[in-house]
Amino acid sequence: MAKKHAPASDETAAQDNLTSPGRRDFLKRSAILGISLSPLGASLPAWGATGDKADNKNAILTAHMTEDIRSLDPAFLASSADYIVATNIYQNLVTYKPGTWELADQLAQSWSSSDDGLQWHFELKKGIQFHKGYGEVTAEDVKFSFERIAGLTKPKIDSTYKLDWATLKEVKVTGKYTGTIILRKAFAPLMNSTIPVTAGHIVSKKAVKELGDKFATNPVGTGPYEFTSWNRNENLKLTRFSKFSQATNPSKPPEWETVNFSIIPESNTAAIALQTGDIDFAYLAPSKFGMFKGNGKYSTLQKPTLNYYWIGMNVVHKHLKDKNVRLAVRYGIDVPSMIEAAYEGYWKQANSLIAPGMPIGYWKDAPFYKRDVDKARQYLKRAGAEGLELVMTASDADAGAKTVAEIVQQNLKDIGINVKVEMQDSGVFYQTSKQASAQRQLFYASFEANPDPSWVTEWFTCDQVNDWNFMSWCNKKFTELHNNAVRTLDKKERNDMYIEMQKLMDQDVVGVWVAWPTDLYAMNKGFHLATRPDGRYIAWDCRSA
Repeated sequence: MAKKHAPASDETAAQDNLTSPGRRDFLKRSAILGISLSPLGASLPAWGATGDKADNKNAILTAHMTEDIRSLDPAFLASSADYIVATNIYQNLVTYKPGTWELADQLAQSWSSSDDGLQWHFELKKGIQFHKGYGEVTAEDVKFSFERIAGLTKPKIDSTYKLDWATLKEVKVTGKYTGTIILRKAFAPLMNSTIPVTAGHIVSKKAVKELGDKFATNPVGTGPYEFTSWNRNENLKLTRFSKFSQATNPSKPPEWETVNFSIIPESNTAAIALQTGDIDFAYLAPSKFGMFKGNGKYSTLQKPTLNYYWIGMNVVHKHLKDKNVRLAVRYGIDVPSMIEAAYEGYWKQANSLIAPGMPIGYWKDAPFYKRDVDKARQYLKRAGAEGLELVMTASDADAGAKTVAEIVQQNLKDIGINVKVEMQDSGVFYQTSKQASAQRQLFYASFEANPDPSWVTEWFTCDQVNDWNFMSWCNKKFTELHNNAVRTLDKKERNDMYIEMQKLMDQDVVGVWVAWPTDLYAMNKGFHLATRPDGRYIAWDCRSA
């Protein structure tokens, strides 16, 4: 189910570039954000303290994943599969309530922050236990978890999510359950996607130290399920954690005794597995979704994501550096036909970088460019590039990529551009180097996003040229806006900055936006599939009929 995402482990930007996720004065804005702070001294009921289903020892959820895990260490989660499994194992100080972007306390008992947003004081709930007998969660574990990802511990690690802690100076422990997160500079994404998402997972310091490299496949958290077994490329099993504290759960008690993740890469095989009852729900390709939609035996769910697919153009390549050529490509391409042919019409056509589901930064007035063959030919003639030959590359792992590339090939042939399509292994296509950047011309790519717009814009700054900025596009104003936006705590100001960034990309014609993907699920009638607003499912909060 993973889509290609620019993993931050390959980023080269310095921490002071302030790229990645967060938010502001938590205490003052808790009512606005919908954060419920538990009263001091709240009791910590054990698992299953309420509800019959929570006590069902035979309840088994068999969940579908389209790929295997790579690592379950929060510092190195590399795919959607890693994230989906990890959210059952780990908890955060603050998390999103299932199905919403509404924040709720989890391991944190209370929060407060300084007026300048540089110091965040926390108090932990007492008595929260780690899996496998690793003891109670303390402020030392919080300090270790955050500073480890930021690269502040010894030995220093190069975490995939180090930029989510771009401005972290230190976590100061002030008591067994209390501490202060101290930032060098304000960091707006902190409470959007650093603390509540991957970079905010709390690990056991003792377990990481003891297990070393083995921790990646022997994870220890505080979540409702603990890691039990893993058969590579087949399945992964989690078992109910008997000491799980319902006081950390923002939803009803989890229902399942066991969660089995069944790894089925092929959508056709997954569809058959759902029909035969081997899995409880299936994540499906658009071509298979239609067989369940409208079928009375099944329920279906369509969830737009924050991810994005686009046709990029290397603006420094000799064939594409003339803006008139790029305009010819823009007007020569028929995006709606791609949505229909490659995605059965289920995906939402994109017209800008940031998806409408993003909490801030969506440019609702962004233009759609309809195909205009005559206009495209005029731009090509203005560039003196009639008969131009281009190479278009795409990853064979990206959904619908071959179909999209073939439509581009035919569309541009109509305006006088000959396109050679090269489908590549995803490892080759998504490599980052100066050499790889120089070879790109036209390409079709997809990146994933978390619920802060900095997760989307960071890849297109000047610092990312020859890395994840595949267009080799360096717009200093865009980079300046990005760096300022992650330090700006006013929501409206941030929103305006991200819209301005998207306007700059539009003006420079760096690509053609194709789609904000829609995650497509089918399940047995009455089964409730819990998801985040961006479509990623939450196994522990799923419910049986």
